[in-house]
Amino acid sequence: MDKETLIKLAQPLATALLAISVLTLPITVKAYGDSVTIDGGYLTVIGCN
Repeated sequence: MDKETLIKLAQPLATALLAISVLTLPITVKAYGDSVTIDGGYLTVIGCN
């Protein structure tokens, strides 16, 4: 695979990975529980089982 082909594939791959990360963000945030608060540099998770 030459350099030109890699460059042509890099942008669509990066866009696809960004889309996947944006679409899975609600699932990732839900894993922290009902409420996540950042106060003064400390992370507090409320409602986590």
